[in-house]
Parts: sequence; structure tokens; C-alpha cells
Amino acid sequence: MMMTAQTRIGTPIVPRNKADPTQSSRQVSRMFSDIEDRYLSIKRRLKALFDQRLTGQQREANAQRSWMMCNNEGAEPSLYQVNAGKFIYDMTAAELADLLQVVQSILDDELLDGGSQNLWAMDYVIAEYDRGTLNAFTNLSVQSQVYASQTTLQQLLSSPGYLNQISAARLTTFSDWKVISDTARGDLTNIITDAVARGVNPRETASVISKRLDVSMSKAKTIAQTEQVGALREAQWNETEWASDRLGLNTGLLHLSALKPTTRQTHAFWHGKVRTVQAVRDWYAIDGNKYHCYCGQIPVLLNDDGSIFNEGLADKLAKERNIWLDHSPERIS
Repeated sequence: MMMTAQTRIGTPIVPRNKADPTQSSRQVSRMFSDIEDRYLSIKRRLKALFDQRLTGQQREANAQRSWMMCNNEGAEPSLYQVNAGKFIYDMTAAELADLLQVVQSILDDELLDGGSQNLWAMDYVIAEYDRGTLNAFTNLSVQSQVYASQTTLQQLLSSPGYLNQISAARLTTFSDWKVISDTARGDLTNIITDAVARGVNPRETASVISKRLDVSMSKAKTIAQTEQVGALREAQWNETEWASDRLGLNTGLLHLSALKPTTRQTHAFWHGKVRTVQAVRDWYAIDGNKYHCYCGQIPVLLNDDGSIFNEGLADKLAKERNIWLDHSPERIS
């Protein structure tokens, strides 16, 4: 009853788990597990394909120690040591082209499952839009009787604004995964054509491909975490703005940093501070702030001077921020 009494006078609901302010760890883990299953399926299907198609003869000549170089976006290329000149593939140019087409089909089957209108990843993204909308609705309802009396969750989930953001998410999410699939296809194409041309045996070729698929999976997980947490944040940001537009409420976003050992100082700096929705959007659009970010923002009602009503909460969050910054390797001035 004490919590109810407090929330009725406008206290924002702050997540209990300080290391996971967006409360997304379970949701992200579920999507990670799905991604791992999809990449395992890709590896198994490619192994069956290569066992059938990558055939030829072992050469008696001494192997030439060599390297395969694979590009990494924005980072140093990766080098993989192989033995060249040890294998002659029984494969024409047309058969190689057909093999590469099948490789692309396998990647698209797993990573673009469902197509642009029903992509598998959208189930996770939509769930986070719904959860973000629910969180914003709940938080604003306990802070404002005006909001609670004039807003229903069903109204929000069927509003044109909500439906439009889901439609936009379908486009961006499919585009993200198309890049993942196309990048993997280009990577594997280079490896296979290089192996056939230089006589790298199928076993070593498959080993390099497996390692490159692990690199692709790591990138896919980064995209997945960004998409899920981004959808949650976007829903909260939008309802914070829409509540102001609909009802004339003075709203802002209270930043909650995870304050982990790995937290970036530029993220911890904002813990407990209030910004406008636009300022937060602009911040996430630069310097890679949206990647690997576990920070959350919750909608809050503000005084005329832009501060939150509960001074005790503001002081508590400021203390947490200062303690973390004082113990971080490099302080922010």
C-alpha cells in the first residue's frame, strides 16, 4: 500500500534491476538463442552441400602454406592459414556459380525467413514495442491522474502512431537482416571461389567458413540487441511525446544507466538526468551510442523548471552516478 500511495503522488516507477534498466535481458537472450539455432542450421546445411558438391582429387605435390584474407567492416582483416595447391576440384564455372546460388538460398532461408512482411525477427521487435508502450502507459498513469483517466492501453496499441511505427520497423528490421545475409554471402563467396582457384582442400575450406559464420553471428547478435532494446525505447519515447501533445503534460525522459563495469562514461554521465525526447533521439543517432547500450529512459512528469517532482529520487540517482564516475578509470569533466 505504501508504494501505491507514493506512486499516486507522481513518483516514477524505476526498475529494480539496476544492471538492466530496460529489463530486456530475458527477451534478448531468447532472440540470441533463436539466432544460434539458425546459424547452426546454416552450418549443417552447408556441410551437407559441400560434402555433395566440393569433390575432386588430392594432389601429391607439397602444399604451399598460404593465407585467406577476409574483410571485417571497419576493422582489420582476418587472416586464416591454409594449405594451397593440395586439391583439384571437379567443378566447372557453371557448377561453381550454381553452388554459390544454393549457398545464398540457404542463408536467406534462415536469416530472411518470413520475408519483408513477416520476418521472423519482427516477432521479437513487435513484442518490445508492445512492452515499451505498456511500460510508458503504466509509468505515466501512476504519475498523472489526468493521463490515467483519459488513456487506455488498447487505445495506444491501436493508434495510428503505434501502427505507423510498427510498419516502419518492418522496413528497417528487414533491411538490417538483409545486410547481414548479403554480407555473409559475399564473405562465403570469396572463400569458396578462392579455395577452388588455389586448391585449398574442402576440409580447410569448411573450417574457414565455419569461423566466418561465427563472425557473422556475432554481428547478428549486436543487431538483434540493438533492434529489441531500440524498439522498447522508441515506444517509450513516442508515448512520452504523444502524452505531451494530447494532454498538454510537461514530460521528459529520465535516463537510467546500467552502471556496469563496461558502461561507457558518456552513458553513465546521463544517469539520473532528464532530457527531451528529441535530445535523446539525437544522442542515440551519433557516436555509436545505440550499439551495445543497456541504458533505459522512462517518461517523467516535470516541474516548470524541468526537474522531476520527487527530489529524493533525483538525489538518489545523482549519488549513484557520482559514485560510479568517481570509481571509473577516467573521469568525465
